[in-house]
Parts: sequence; C-alpha cells; structure tokens
Amino acid sequence: GKRGLNEPQDSEVCVKATFSSFLSGMVPSSSLPGSMGAAISVLFMHGLESGPGGSKHRALIDAFGEEKVACPDMQMSKLRPDKANSFVRSLALSLLLNPLSPMRSALRRSLEGCLDAHRPFLRERMDRDSVVVGSSWGGAVALRALADGDVKGGCLLIAPAYGLCVRTFHGEAAAEEFIKESLYDRLNAQLSDEQKERCLVVHGTDDDTVPISDSRQLSDATGIELVEIPGGDHRLNDALL
Repeated sequence: GKRGLNEPQDSEVCVKATFSSFLSGMVPSSSLPGSMGAAISVLFMHGLESGPGGSKHRALIDAFGEEKVACPDMQMSKLRPDKANSFVRSLALSLLLNPLSPMRSALRRSLEGCLDAHRPFLRERMDRDSVVVGSSWGGAVALRALADGDVKGGCLLIAPAYGLCVRTFHGEAAAEEFIKESLYDRLNAQLSDEQKERCLVVHGTDDDTVPISDSRQLSDATGIELVEIPGGDHRLNDALL
C-alpha cells in the first residue's frame, strides 16, 4: 500500500523518522557495533554513477559503524567503458555475442555483473537481522536480489530504477509485460506476506529521473509498502539523511 506525507513542512522530520525507525527495527541491538551479531548489518547498493563513500553510504556508517556496513563497488556507469559493468561496455560485448537483441542482453549483463558483486555478502555474511538498502540503480539490483531469493532480511528501496532501465533497454512496448513477468510475478512467488512487510519503498513525488509511477505500480502489484515524499527529488538526501 501507499503512505503519503500530507504536510510538506513536516515531511523531512517524518521521513527521517521513517528511515531510521525502519532500519533500527530491522537491525536488532545485537547487531550494532561492539556486540556479537550478524557479520554485516547493512548492505548498501549504490546508484548508477556513484560508489562506496557516497553520502548515503557514509550516513549508514555513522549509524551502524564501518565494520557493520558493506558497500561493494559495482563498477557501474552509463557511459564509462573503464567500469566493468557499465552499460556501454555491456552493450559493446552484447553487439558481438548477442547481435539479435543487444540492448536486452546489455541490461541483463550489467545487472548480473552487479549482482555478482553482492552475492558473497548476501549469501554468506547476512542473515534475517540484516538489511539491504538499494538506491536508484542499486534499488533495481536489490529488487532482482529479492526476486532471486537472495535477501534474507529487510530491504529498503530508495527510488528503485528497475522499470526505467527496462523501458530504456527493452522499449516502451515490451516493457510492461517484461516487468510483470521478470519482477512482479517473481516477487509475489518468492516473498511471503511476512517478508513483504520487511520491505519498504521510499520515493519523492518530484523525482525527475525515476518516475514515482514506477514505485506506485510496484507497490500495487506486490503489496510492498510505499512512502511518498512530497516535493522529494531523486537523491532524497535532504529528506532521508
């Protein structure tokens, strides 16, 4: 379901409270620095042109301690060929290996490469008391990890860009059915109602990069809660951090 914040002047306080209470509710005190608990409390999946050390990553370190927060470098970008999983590099490989459908193959290749960067953490160093936080492109990667059954604990999705990426690489005409089959149907098959309650989507109403309609459709199709931030932009740093 959707939850809006009706008073813009109060939205920053409310969303910061939502953000911190969700994370603290997912990660018990036994997992906080200085005590025995999960090997990692939070796995942060960064955005398209970002990486370790960004503002959200630093905020999570401040909250949970550096030893409890992991942020693998996904080697991801749109146009940088020096990044191993960049779209342009994946497209170049796909033109050679999958010339009949290079765009779709490129998206799949980039997603799989980014998932590979996180799978050792997801499968070996996280448990039910851990949380995955995915921002934008990282939110798309987190959704795929959820659909694959690799997320054991909670999941916070910040303006997830899965739908935007599919439309870009598959085309508008084919995107809707592909998103339903590759994501919504798989999430509903993979996640119990209890697991869905441990997931949260946060999206700003003024996001001009990833349309909020994508998160509304995700919430409607799966029942994962969506918190809408009035006037919130794509990065949401002012509202969340």
